[in-house]
Amino acid sequence: MNRIFRIALFAILCFLCSCERRPLVDVQVMIKVRVVLNTDDIPNVTTGIYNEKIVAELTTPEIFRVIFYDRKNNEIVSQEFITRKGIGLDGRYFYEGDVYIAPGSYDMVCYNFDTPSTLVHGERNKNTLEAFTSEISDNIYSRFKSRADAPEPSLYYEPDHLFVAREDGLDVSPTGEAFTIVTEARTIIDTYYVQLRLVNGHYAANAVAMITDLAPSNRFGIGEPEYGRYAGTYFEMYRSVDARMRMGECDVLCAVFNTFGKRPDHIAPAVESQLYISFNVLTRDGNSVEMTLDMDSIFKTPQAMENHWLLIDKEIVLPEPDGGGFKPGVEGWDEEIGEIEFGK
Repeated sequence: MNRIFRIALFAILCFLCSCERRPLVDVQVMIKVRVVLNTDDIPNVTTGIYNEKIVAELTTPEIFRVIFYDRKNNEIVSQEFITRKGIGLDGRYFYEGDVYIAPGSYDMVCYNFDTPSTLVHGERNKNTLEAFTSEISDNIYSRFKSRADAPEPSLYYEPDHLFVAREDGLDVSPTGEAFTIVTEARTIIDTYYVQLRLVNGHYAANAVAMITDLAPSNRFGIGEPEYGRYAGTYFEMYRSVDARMRMGECDVLCAVFNTFGKRPDHIAPAVESQLYISFNVLTRDGNSVEMTLDMDSIFKTPQAMENHWLLIDKEIVLPEPDGGGFKPGVEGWDEEIGEIEFGK
């Protein structure tokens, strides 16, 4: 009996030594997060409009995603979606919600979660959190005949505006007292206006363009566009008029488009410029007119650097119809010159 008692006592002591005292409920602190939307000074959207007839629409977000990352390993710890929307005394929209999180040191990233074209992945780690868009389909790519067989660049749809707020080094104390974090969200997207002169524009059915040497994505958890890859952005073009031309008012082919940003010149220096734009205009008789232009000098003009205006001093000429043939059904080019609503 003594031997059995000693064995049982030894087992109990081993069990007690291996135990760790932990509270029955982990301490959670409530944090109220307020995200203030700042849309000031977005070129070609809220300021610096070159062509009042071609204006980019800015959709106000309805929901923000709030993510807290552990500062030690950058891994996600907690997240919440906030939808309480209001307007502050400064006239700006704000979004509020509550997040419960254990005491610790965190980095916080917030972004609007209602973008149809801009997609997000890699959210498990702050360093891999990335915004991107889908690659265009093969039938759209085939419209650019002179570039369709080129291995580079990959072409992507233009992104929606993504508003991002970041706050690093947030310390949550174990006191259990609630507190409020107020942060400001700004867009990570660049918006440009591009145009060139258009001759015989009334023969056009529709038009598209692609511009290269742009960032295909943005690792917005750390605030870095993806400059390591050579990519292009696809967007639709519209017919309008420009009264500022030195020869007087004339027809132009133009658009306002979004991008994750132009790659800096020092990223990929090359003898032959990789920065070009290709236009493709489909005429009413089913013919296709394409033009490709080097954009390196255009991006270095004061209008491009200060206002994001890409004003091309060249013209694209549409031939007169040869009679009959297929006539694609995109309406409004004749009757609404310069009044076409911007959209995708």
